[in-house]
Amino acid sequence: MKKGIRYLCTLFTMFLSCALFSQTIKGTVTDENQTPLPGVNILVKGENRGVTTDFDGNYTLLGVNESAVLVFSFLGFETKTIDVADKSTINVTLTTKSSALDEVIVVGAAIKRGDLTGSVSSISAEEISEIPTPNVTQALQGRVPGVYIQQNPSPGASSSIRVRGNNSIQFGTNPIFVVDGLIIQDGFNSINPDDIASIDILKDASATAIYGSRGSNGVVVITTKKGKSGDGKISYDSWVGISKFANDVSILNAQQLFDLRVDAYANKYINDNPGADRQSYINQITSDDSDVFADYELETYRSGRSYDWRDEVMRTGIQNNHTLSFSGGGEKGSYYISGGYTDQKGTLINSAYKRYNGKINLSQDVKPWLTIGTNTTYSHSRTTYQEGSAFANAVRANPLLPIDSEIFYLRYGDIESQDAYNPVRSLAIDDKSFKNRLLTSNFITIKPTKGLVFRSTFSADITDQENYSYIPNDTGQSLRNSYDGQANHYKAREINYQWDNTATYNTSFDKHNFDFLLGTSLTKNTNNFNQVIARGFITNDFTYKYLNAASQKENFQLSSDFVTTTLNSYIARANYNYNRKYFATVTTRIDGSSRFGENNKWGTFPSLALAWDVAREGFFDDVTFINKLKLKAGYGIAGNQNIPNYGYVTQYRPTFTNNTITYVSDGRLGNPDLKWERQKQLNVGAELGLLNNRFTLTAEYFNIKNEDLLMVRTLPSIVGFANQVDNVGALENKGFDLNLSADIIQTPDFRWNVSANISSAKSKVTELYDDLDAIYNQGGFTGVEIQRTGNLFLNESLNTIYVYEFDKIAQEEDMAAISNIDFGGRIVQPGDVLPVDRNN
Repeated sequence: MKKGIRYLCTLFTMFLSCALFSQTIKGTVTDENQTPLPGVNILVKGENRGVTTDFDGNYTLLGVNESAVLVFSFLGFETKTIDVADKSTINVTLTTKSSALDEVIVVGAAIKRGDLTGSVSSISAEEISEIPTPNVTQALQGRVPGVYIQQNPSPGASSSIRVRGNNSIQFGTNPIFVVDGLIIQDGFNSINPDDIASIDILKDASATAIYGSRGSNGVVVITTKKGKSGDGKISYDSWVGISKFANDVSILNAQQLFDLRVDAYANKYINDNPGADRQSYINQITSDDSDVFADYELETYRSGRSYDWRDEVMRTGIQNNHTLSFSGGGEKGSYYISGGYTDQKGTLINSAYKRYNGKINLSQDVKPWLTIGTNTTYSHSRTTYQEGSAFANAVRANPLLPIDSEIFYLRYGDIESQDAYNPVRSLAIDDKSFKNRLLTSNFITIKPTKGLVFRSTFSADITDQENYSYIPNDTGQSLRNSYDGQANHYKAREINYQWDNTATYNTSFDKHNFDFLLGTSLTKNTNNFNQVIARGFITNDFTYKYLNAASQKENFQLSSDFVTTTLNSYIARANYNYNRKYFATVTTRIDGSSRFGENNKWGTFPSLALAWDVAREGFFDDVTFINKLKLKAGYGIAGNQNIPNYGYVTQYRPTFTNNTITYVSDGRLGNPDLKWERQKQLNVGAELGLLNNRFTLTAEYFNIKNEDLLMVRTLPSIVGFANQVDNVGALENKGFDLNLSADIIQTPDFRWNVSANISSAKSKVTELYDDLDAIYNQGGFTGVEIQRTGNLFLNESLNTIYVYEFDKIAQEEDMAAISNIDFGGRIVQPGDVLPVDRNN
């Protein structure tokens, strides 16, 4: 009994002492810029309890012993421990880890976003997830100033993307995509947006200079998701949507087209026969003996029916996307594993896209000084297509013509047009594509001493693609071209190897901070294809799957090619900042490309950028509502090597004719003096942050002068070659980007933010070859008609539309004044459109 009482007294004494010597701790946790950090974990060391900071970075921890130690940890920041002692308020500033989430992997090295002094725009995973889309470029649309995206509505198709307009006249206008350090230039649709942690768009020469020639049209840096320390996480994301034509173009129905044709013929008749009876003529051409309307057209009109052939090739598209991921990590490593499935049915019958994705991101500290890891993605996609002319023919189809799957060609009246294939019958054409793609980036990082990091990354982009199509022998396409059924096999493989080696060193003393990078990059790209076209199939049962059934052996077409290109690069970069107030970045990259001859194989691309955060100056101490006012300016030179393969040599290919092999040129004369395009970029801007950066504004002006632009120039026939690639063009491109964002409401339970951006890019062609002031794009029915687009005019925009300018509708009183004007052989009458007469 005495022992029990003694035990209870001891417990009471311990409890009383804890109560007397415990206290409540409060405080705020911020980052290096004094921005509050929500969600920071605060644990009492040795005890299984703790709290997290609220949205404003505040926390309250009850019952803390004065001898306790608090541990502050947050993903992407260095963990900090603090003795409580007799403190009741503990405010903590966490510093960013060197491998934090605000890093982007460029050319095998980790660079902090804050150290990118050039023009950079960023999008987070949260923003990407706001738009349910299987396409990376669609997730970017409208969100980044200076980035222009034109969507391709076909399921699985890549979109056109431009960063600050066009900076080359003919070659290499798309930016490059960098996925975890691996550079890719097409096939962006193979990336699952659900796997993306952030996207950074580098727009000016300072930001893109580390990519040298490959970054001349901008860089889209994609960083995929990594595992986070703590308990493992399972995530499932899914969405379903429908797609329809947003604007259904109105076309004439049967009755309207009938009346229009009646008016046209009657107008012509009265014009040729002044004073004749118009109604009598109309009665005659709409009778059973009409030579203007076919019998089927009269029957459709009289029955009040109308046929819209578009309904036979269109549908409501349904799409869905599913992603399942597993992630986690500990003190020495992290993992992220995901699987995804995308299914898109397009708005055109037969158009569809399916994609299967798998991703593994692993990182492991083998030793305190040694880290290895991989970022690997595999995708398999299947695409089916609607025959290319089906939709256009359905739009132009005669609404008086009853829908019939048996006819080969469409008709107006009794005239059958072999240029207008029956769109319903065209749906029988089988056209498929299969693609397997592996993107893998594997790295080893060595940290021999504080501040010094060696990183070696070996990456590969391997794509295998197979396209198959079959035109049945009972379609208009086969009948007109005497195919008797045609099967097409196309197989291609592309392998891009990339080996990056970098050394980075960062050091600080007093308020001076330095960051240096030296590196090399080797890239080898090989691609090859082979194609077989077979014709003459008695049966359509096997479609493209059994070429042996083709009977027209003499009409088989075979083609293939193998191409290898290489790029060798040396990189140097230095970043400096003083107290995060004054910034300077100097970058130089030297590229050697196999696309150029020995005379000009190497190109050097330097850049310099400066920035000043005025808000960190002492005279801004009393201006508490301004958190950032950074002024920046940069100038640099970029290049471009995206020209046709082996343009520096004259190529000959063997042909076999009449039992004789002859070598024939492709018509292009080699140019051993080809050299790099040079792109001189100036960028100035300002970044403003207000009220703890809840309101931000970014404004930038750019001026880009593109010189020595690579173009295909036409040669005189006396030379014996049709054309040659040469450095003969010049282009100026300037404009501005403006971005505004505001966090209207930010609470733990509800967030509301608004953003808007606007940009402008205006180009001007300043030089063409041979002192030409215009290069016309000729085509059309005759092949020599000047087209509306694709023409180049000196001192005009690259995208100038070339058409007659509208003046007015011709009136009776204008006839005398225009009687001597040649309108291309056309007789102008009252009611016709008159173009502006520029030279009287």
